Amino acid sequence: MIYQEGYVENGQLKFKNKKEIDQKNLTSDCWLIQFKGLKACENCEFKDTDECGGGETLKKLKNNYK
Repeated sequence: MIYQEGYVENGQLKFKNKKEIDQKNLTSDCWLIQFKGLKACENCEFKDTDECGGGETLKKLKNNYK
């Protein structure tokens, strides 16, 4: 699977941050965290709530950045 972020500039669709994801490595944890890392949490409405779906992936990322 290819994950890309896009934006519109002067009426044209532009892509940035293209990343190839091996689907067999995805878990049921939040996919945005698996795609974007901790950056995905910056504007997430579920950050630091019981509804956060980061699970074990988020715990591992946080432990790696301590």
